[in-house]
Amino acid sequence: MVPIPEIVAALVISAIAFGVRVAWTVARTGSGRRGETASHQAAADRGADRARARLVASCVLLVIISVPLILRLVPPNGVYGFRTGATMSTPEIWYPANAFMGWSLSIAGVVSATLLVMLPTTAKRSMLWTVFLVPVAGAVVLSFAYLSHL
Repeated sequence: MVPIPEIVAALVISAIAFGVRVAWTVARTGSGRRGETASHQAAADRGADRARARLVASCVLLVIISVPLILRLVPPNGVYGFRTGATMSTPEIWYPANAFMGWSLSIAGVVSATLLVMLPTTAKRSMLWTVFLVPVAGAVVLSFAYLSHL
């Protein structure tokens, strides 16, 4: 049997460590540039670095909020979870649909964070946003496809 809680805990800890490492790197490199004369290119680089750090932090948050869904701890409600007419009407559909969405969003968060860190520092903001949004959108589409099979 697969130890799901241990795997989830390892994913969460890895994502948090990854986010802290990226934020630390961005903060350290950003502090060295403050004494320089700010050119437009340096300002754009700092903006892209901040955007990258915020997107990685968003990935970490995505993984964290997916954990209760994966563990089926969230009962049907109007605020948190995969809320559709089908999932809200039946608990037998709510829990598997939310667990699937939790897994797909956590995987999307880890994939996005990994790609964001691997992209070169010259990557533009549009590329950073694309690398963040495409896996998340894929996770949502897969979740709706899974829901249609329930």
